[in-house]
Amino acid sequence: MSAVPDLPEVPEDGQPAEPAERATDDELFAQLVADYDIPVDAEAKSWPDAEDVSDLAPQPRPRPAAGAGSGIIRLPVVRAIPPVDPRAWTPAEDPDEERYVPPPPPPLPQTETTTRLAVVAVVGGIALALATLFGQLPGMAAVLGVGLFVGGVATLVMRMREDDEDDIDPHNGAVV
Repeated sequence: MSAVPDLPEVPEDGQPAEPAERATDDELFAQLVADYDIPVDAEAKSWPDAEDVSDLAPQPRPRPAAGAGSGIIRLPVVRAIPPVDPRAWTPAEDPDEERYVPPPPPPLPQTETTTRLAVVAVVGGIALALATLFGQLPGMAAVLGVGLFVGGVATLVMRMREDDEDDIDPHNGAVV
């Protein structure tokens, strides 16, 4: 092993000495690499004799006596169960188990012819206006498209149902 570099000595007058020339990092690294292959003396110890261990065999730990006054409670020994991979587990099939089968959905309500024509007018009006915008149709088609759109929206709004007339409570809420 290489020697630890000495610290600069402070003279007795209290004034620090001139700074000594320090080794560069490359020189220190080269010294470490050179000292790497130096054999180590097996008899040389860097610890005090009181810390020597002569017998390396494991020593049994002292256990307190399990008497009535010792205050030690013996717990039951539980055998460990090996872990189970949750991806490998499948639930057992129960042949008596009934499965819920939902009823078929009710049929869609039938719309009136007037409502269908109003929706076609809205979609057709938008299509005519876009075709005119991209230069595929003359300008009169744009007027017809806007007219169809406005007429279809007006028809749909007028056909909205107003069910408040038949209700007992027109506010549809609790009365405080």
